[in-house]
Order: sequence, then C-alpha cells, then structure tokens
Amino acid sequence: MPGAHTHDIITVTAAIGLNGIYFTEAPHPSLELAAIFSGAFLFAGYACAGDLDLNSREYRRWGPFRILWWPYRVMVPHRSWVSHGLIMGGVIRALYLAAVFTILTLAVSWVAGRLGTHINPQQFTSKSWQTAFAFAQTHQEQCLAFFTGFVLAGTTHSLADLISTGIKRRF
Repeated sequence: MPGAHTHDIITVTAAIGLNGIYFTEAPHPSLELAAIFSGAFLFAGYACAGDLDLNSREYRRWGPFRILWWPYRVMVPHRSWVSHGLIMGGVIRALYLAAVFTILTLAVSWVAGRLGTHINPQQFTSKSWQTAFAFAQTHQEQCLAFFTGFVLAGTTHSLADLISTGIKRRF
C-alpha cells in the first residue's frame, strides 16, 4: 500500500491526466466543469479517500473537524468494499458526508431554536435539502462533474492500493 505522500502525488498526477484526457477527447470541453471536477477530485483525494477509517494523513487533515469521521472509523473495516470499493467507496463517503450535513443542520437549528430563534429543525433541514435538490436540478452538469471527481479520487486511491499490493505479493 503506498504511503500518504505517494497517494498525494498520485492524486495530483491523476487529476492532471484526467483533465488532459477530458480536454483532448470531449467534443466541447468546459473550463468550468474541468475546474469543478478537479476541485472535487483534489478535495476527495486529499481529505476523503479510502483511508479515513485509519488515523491517516487524510483523517488528520480534517483538524478539529475529524471528529465528524469518528463514526466512519468505528463502523468501517479498513480495506473493505466500503472504504476501498472502486466506485462504492467514494459513493458511500459522499452519502456519509450528506448524512453528517443533515445531522449538523438539525443540531444547529435545534440549538438556534433553544437560544430563542423560532426555527423548526425538521423544516429547516427539509428546506436545506429542497434548496440543494433545486440547485442540483438547475446545475446538473456541474453537480455531475463534482460527484464524478469526488468518486474517481477514491477509485484512484483504491487502484493505487491494489496495484501496490499486487506488486508486493509478486515480488
């Protein structure tokens, strides 16, 4: 399994290579979509890839917010299909972040309500998700570029681990 520094180099190299392929193969390449894809790819590669189930560099990069990943670390066995699935690993981490966002939204709105603001936590959270879905409907290409970049970063991480393990076993 490559170390964190090697994974970082692979992440940057893959982002550059995938953008190169996109700009040479896409019929009408978009700088905006490439930037969104790259941002999501780099974010996921540096902070949301497969090793969040360990006390890894990715996990520590979250700083004080790494507590958000503690349940994930407890529930997910390392190198399982959940953490290192080629596609599902990234999808599950995206869903996990959505669940964390929902819980945090509920908690913040509940606290605000207790402090005297008249906020219904369920309505506020529901409205937040309605706004997110409306955004996704009107910005489908941008959301697809973001989601694809996020998931492919995890795929790249898992492929690097698979290749490295295969080479080590062979020799």
